[in-house]
Formats: sequence, structure tokens, C-alpha cells
Amino acid sequence: MATSNAATNYLERRILNFIFKNNALSFASPGDSIYVGLATAVSAAETGSVTEANFTNYARQQVAASGWTTIGADSTDTQTAVNAANIEFPASGGTNNTITHVFIADASSSGNILFVGALDASKAIASGDIFRINAGNLTIELK
Repeated sequence: MATSNAATNYLERRILNFIFKNNALSFASPGDSIYVGLATAVSAAETGSVTEANFTNYARQQVAASGWTTIGADSTDTQTAVNAANIEFPASGGTNNTITHVFIADASSSGNILFVGALDASKAIASGDIFRINAGNLTIELK
């Protein structure tokens, strides 16, 4: 018996479109329930075990299907989803955090964490700071 653990380009492309775009390439429509969150630590990325940011005023940010661009074709090895606009978190109201990771979840709180990625450099958030992910700077890849 053979076992396969490699998805095809076709499947990878449709998975990203299913999750991020809600478009004709989707198997079905998941709605616009994609949230971007911030984490101060990750204990196990593969299980979605993160320590979520808790600075005052923090909340996961909802990004609708129209807020993502998907890149790739059935013939390419890498399928990508990228944020099409800035994603901005509310200014910290006083509690400090050091952000180390960004994650994608399917709910505004709790829910399931779908993707986790480390920042290029940790970012300390102090009172009054706004954490912003500029358009095109959050990339999710399937290979």
C-alpha cells in the first residue's frame, strides 16, 4: 500500500481560494470569517498552540475575501495568498506586549488557528502603539 502526503498544485490553489477568496475556484463558500491575530509566543505551530496578544484594546482583525489576493496557477509549485490592504490593530491602551508571530484564525475569538508564522523581527507594543501589517506583507504559502 502506498501513502501520499503531497498535495497537488491544483489542490493547493483551491485550498487557498477556498479559505481566502470565496470565489469560483472554491469548493464551497466559507464566508468572510478569516481573522488575523497576533501572538507573543508559539508553543506548537502545527497544532495552533499560541499565546495570543492581550494588550489593552487588542482584537483579531477580520479580513473579508475581497481583502486577499491569491497568486498561482495549476501549473505552479507555490500557491500564495497575500493581504491586499493594510491590516491595522487598535492602539494599545496601556498593556505592553512583544509580538513574535501572526496567525490566521476562523473566528474572532477561540475558534481554530489555520496558519501561524513568525515575524521577521519581534515588535514591542507599548501604550499608544498601533501594529500594522502593510498591504502585501502577510503571505501564506502552500508548496
